[in-house]
Amino acid sequence: MNETEELLHAINGLLSALGDEPIQVNPSAGESELTLLRTVQKTYLERLLSKVPAYRAIPNEALIPDMFLQALRNREAQLEGKSG
Repeated sequence: MNETEELLHAINGLLSALGDEPIQVNPSAGESELTLLRTVQKTYLERLLSKVPAYRAIPNEALIPDMFLQALRNREAQLEGKSG
């Protein structure tokens, strides 16, 4: 299991605890971890904004105070070869 899959497992654990449906992604054969991560990040952000509408007023999504969103961003930076 790669780091993105581990993050998805943790996110789905939280969603389950809150009574929400888990995020379902079906990676294609040969799909990169970065592509998977971006799919998870997009889906999680959509869910987060639907649950916490006040976050929509934040002009830069990088400023949203959410540990999973930050972890996904950090992993994306690592996969892109940036420091983070």
